[in-house]
Amino acid sequence: MNQHSHEEDRAADARGDFRCGTVALLGRPNVGKSTLMNRVIGAKVAIVTPKPQTTRHRILGIYTDEARQIVFVDTPGIHKGRARLNKNMVRTAFAAAEEADVLVIMQDVSRPLDAATRALILRFADGSLPQPRIHVLNKVDRVRKDALLPRLDELRRLDANAAAWVPVSAKKGEQVPALLDEITRHLPAQPPLYDPDWFTDQSQRQLAAEYVREQVFLAMQQEIPFQTAVDVEAFREEGERLEIDAVILVGAERHKPMLIGKGGERLKMIGTRAREGLERLLGRRVRLHLWVKVDPGWFDKPAKLHELGL
Repeated sequence: MNQHSHEEDRAADARGDFRCGTVALLGRPNVGKSTLMNRVIGAKVAIVTPKPQTTRHRILGIYTDEARQIVFVDTPGIHKGRARLNKNMVRTAFAAAEEADVLVIMQDVSRPLDAATRALILRFADGSLPQPRIHVLNKVDRVRKDALLPRLDELRRLDANAAAWVPVSAKKGEQVPALLDEITRHLPAQPPLYDPDWFTDQSQRQLAAEYVREQVFLAMQQEIPFQTAVDVEAFREEGERLEIDAVILVGAERHKPMLIGKGGERLKMIGTRAREGLERLLGRRVRLHLWVKVDPGWFDKPAKLHELGL
């Protein structure tokens, strides 16, 4: 997605000053991790909704220019939950932190610094992981500048040995270039890990499932989104068009008619919006067929979670 010259990449690589590495985006649910990654990449590789636990698995977003390649690992929001799915999500986030070159720990500065966020900061501030830590105070467009300074002071007290503390607005792009420069300072000097034209490691099939799930989250209320998953059963090319068959799993029989809606209108709306998003991303026509299937307690079944990549 980024416009740059492959010759420039090779020149930087030859000089030995090309920097490349992985960056784990960590934080509580809904602090803006996926929004930040999408902003940097310039494409929606991670779905975004106002509901917590939207991101369920590790997602790569790859930013490349003539001097660097930053491989962002968007992780599930760190939270407490009893279901096996919730525990798997949190385990995924901490595994990504252990493997990354740089840790970016995000918080929503428009909300008070709660006990869970403070505990998360302290968990990494103890130095048990050797990677440099960059704290990102997101959503600065929602707060007054005089309210930001006390928060920065408190954050510096909690993690005095962090590499940097950067206020940004991921939604508006404010201070995002400065954050990228700060991250680059801590990346190893090495050739790119991925082809410069790549912007994610997700397949089109995976992106299709995520785009459908995003629209389910946006269309439904209360507990239903968290008891849904999307399984793409067929993905095939028909000339210039993609044909996709997908099943939306729900955790209870009562959820099925709610998801379908009167006369099938809600399911049709979900399908239309997901299809339009995929067509924008992939630059080709998509025909999307959706069904709803009841699978009680799927989110606590190890075999089903493995099948869904969760």
